[in-house]
Parts: sequence; C-alpha cells; structure tokens
Amino acid sequence: MFTITDCGAVGDGRTLNTAAIQRALDECGKTGGTVLVPPGIWLTGSLYLRSNTELHLEKGAVLLGSPDLADYNELDAYEQNWQSTTEGWSGKHLILAIEVENVALTGEGCIDGNGRAFFDTKPKYFGTICWKDGNCNAKDYEHCGRPGQEIVFIESRNIRIRDVQLRDMTCWSCFLYGCENIQISGLKIDNGIRNCNTDGIDIDSCRNVTVSNCIIRTGDDAIAVRGAPSRLKDKSRICENVTIQNCVFWVSADGMRIGVGNGTIRNVLVSNIVIEHAGRGLHLQNCYGKVSTGVNISDVIFSNIIIRQTTNPIMVAAGTENSLAYLKNISFRDINISSSGSVIVAGAGRTRIENISFSDVFFQLEGTDGDLEDRESRLHTENAVFRAEFAHDIRLTDFRFTGKTARKAISVHEVTGLQGEPIQID
Repeated sequence: MFTITDCGAVGDGRTLNTAAIQRALDECGKTGGTVLVPPGIWLTGSLYLRSNTELHLEKGAVLLGSPDLADYNELDAYEQNWQSTTEGWSGKHLILAIEVENVALTGEGCIDGNGRAFFDTKPKYFGTICWKDGNCNAKDYEHCGRPGQEIVFIESRNIRIRDVQLRDMTCWSCFLYGCENIQISGLKIDNGIRNCNTDGIDIDSCRNVTVSNCIIRTGDDAIAVRGAPSRLKDKSRICENVTIQNCVFWVSADGMRIGVGNGTIRNVLVSNIVIEHAGRGLHLQNCYGKVSTGVNISDVIFSNIIIRQTTNPIMVAAGTENSLAYLKNISFRDINISSSGSVIVAGAGRTRIENISFSDVFFQLEGTDGDLEDRESRLHTENAVFRAEFAHDIRLTDFRFTGKTARKAISVHEVTGLQGEPIQID
C-alpha cells in the first residue's frame, strides 16, 4: 500500500500535488499494489497510471483538476492523442493509462474536473464559445481552450473502474480507446447539464466491456459506443461484446449513442435502463460528420428500457448521404416511452437499414400535435408515431400508443418487408 501523503502530497485544495502523487504511482508500479488517496482536496495536474496498480480514493477524498492548462500533459504525450479546435478542447487529460494492463480506479471518493475554471459562467454548446475567453486563436491552441477527455485508457487491458464519483468535467468524463476486458460499475457522474461535450462514458473500438449500476447526469451523451480506430496503433480493432445495464441517465444530448467512425460495432446489449431526460433516448447512427463511409453497426439489443422527456425517443439512422456502412440486426424489446416525438428508422445514401424489430413497446404521446415541431425535416416521411424510410425487414409486434393525437400511426417511404404497425389504445 502506498499513500500519497507519504510522498509529500498536501490535501489543502491549494497545493499542487502532481509530482507527489505521480511519485506514489511510479513507486507502486515497480512492485504492483494500491495507491491510497485519503480524505482531503488534492489539487493536481496530469497523472499516469502504471500497470498492476490500483488508484483508490477513500470516501471524502477529492482529486481536483488544476485550473492551469500548463499543469497538464504535453499534446504529444502519446501517439494516439488528439484535440478538437471546433469544440474547444485540447489533448490534455487529468488521468492517463497508456498501453498498460491490470489497472483499477476505485473508491467512494471524487474526481473533480474543475470545469468551472474553464467554462464561461453561461456555457454554450458549440465551438469557441465553450472557451473561457471566447476568442482563442486556434494557432495558439495549446495555451487556450480546456482539458479534453478527463480520464483516458488507451490500448490497455484488464481495467476495473468502480464506485468513484466524477463531477464537473471539462470534456468526456471517461474515455476508453482500443482497450479490452473492462469492468465499470457504480459510477456517479454529475457534470453541468449545459456544458458542451461532457459525455459520461465513451467506449471506442474496445472489446469485452461491462458497464453497470451507473447514474449519469451530464450536458452531452450519457454513454457513447464508438467505432473509430483510425488513431490507434492497432487499427484492426473493432468495438464488440459490450453490455450496459442497470443505469439511470439525465442528459442534454443522447441517452445511448451508438455510432461514430469508420470501423465496426457489433454484439451490444443494453438492458434495464431509465432515461429520464434526453434529446434522443436511444440513437444509432452509422455516419457522423464528414467520414467517407461510416461505421458498420450490427447485432444490437435494447431490452427493458424506460424513456422519458425526449425530442425523439428512438432513432436508427444513416446520418448523412455519405453513408456506405451497414446498419442491421437491431432489436428493441419491452420499451416504455413518454415523448412528444416519433420513433424513427431512416436509411440514406447506400445504407438501407435491415432487420429492425420492435416488440412490446408502449408509447405515451405527450403534448398536442399543435405543439409538435418536425425536427427531422430531411426525412421523406410525414410526421407520425412511427416513421421509416429506405429500410428492409421492419417488424412491429405489440407496438401500442396512447394520447391526444391526430397523427398517423405510421408513415413509410421506400420500405420493403414491413410487418405490423402501431396500434392506438384508449
């Protein structure tokens, strides 16, 4: 057992402890074991986890991110790093685990990203207005913006993250990229709901992942499953064998996002989830941004999901006309929805969405049709409870809806192999 105070750390919230904590991590890495963070507020810059070590935060312990970007890693700290000038975050991080194995981040303590030091007092959602001064020059980007993904695991294996509270993050809270054999449980993530890009958990090109019993409140996506291996050393990695269960989300963007990249995502199970608030509840999108082909998505099951307060409760879509990748074999079972929007299945480009099934769906329509705005105006379908286009083999079994509406139950365009339709009940 290594305690950070033995290496000179001071938990007064003012003393910068980066060197002292890193010294404890490095010493622990020589033999393996646990680095203990006792109660206190421990101000720090970037920290590197070592193989065969556990960083354990006792109840009452707070690792507080430095408000000074100079206290974080260099942009070339590892080969797979990147930044986003468009969104205003840098390639600087608070906790890094780069190409290591058998690592853990545990305990009932807190990691505080100190987002309040980097976001404007009234943060917005896009571009330079996310930056503290609002007019940063991208050419001088290393010295402006804000830290990027706060906790990063890069091409590592045998990872355990348990019970820690993550709050006020400046960007994605926890990012796993090209990793395998991951267990995440009991996280409590609470970021500003208006702070842009503050995803809860991002899983990219990873395999054998379990996420369970997490509560996430944030200003972007709760959990994103991505397939974008282009920056990895091993570009053959795909995202597969991912289970997410027993979680509660309150977010400003997507509850569950599956997509992004030019790789592959397959074998994903999402079950026993409550989405209390989101822009879109469940969102699968195989082409995001200006990618040349998109990400292949297949064999995804959503089961026992409650969705409340969303613009669109479920959307399965080819994101743009550039779409070349496939999106198929998607199942929704036992879904309970309360929303003013529509369930949407929409192909585009060369993506003809295939084999999509909905069974035991109950949809409580909120508001009135006069209040409803069509926010998916690019679709060829008219506003209806269920909308589908450019798709094949869609099956609706026991799909029921209720509420005051003059909308059609279903609207389709260029769809073959359709079975069933929503049924209105009193």
